[in-house]
Amino acid sequence: MGVVDRIRGTQSFDGGVVAASVEYVAASVDKTFFVAPRGYRVVGITGRVTVAGTDGSAVTAEVNKVASGTAITSGTTLHTGTYNLKGTANTNQALTLSGTSSDLDLAENEALAVDFTGTLTNATGVITVFLAPR
Repeated sequence: MGVVDRIRGTQSFDGGVVAASVEYVAASVDKTFFVAPRGYRVVGITGRVTVAGTDGSAVTAEVNKVASGTAITSGTTLHTGTYNLKGTANTNQALTLSGTSSDLDLAENEALAVDFTGTLTNATGVITVFLAPR
């Protein structure tokens, strides 16, 4: 399930910042959680593990921007590294945004999606992407 909230504007982003969140549970699969009704710039990505995954292998996620008609796994990753679904419970993980500026621009009708790797055994949490209108 995805959630979108509007956050009051700041000096840097007078139009306000939109927060698009995706919740995940152990049975989650790759999924789209936001389709842009206009252009946006990704200004931050933060995740929080609620229950850490317990699978013996790596359990991670990437947040991708995905054009219409494109598979989630073929999208453009918006950050370096990965989000660790086996991280410390109730602790934020701020992801480092991609150093390629164009990666962070989301065009109208492009989507945000999460791409999971590994087996999510017991893993629950939320990932939020912060977007500034452009």
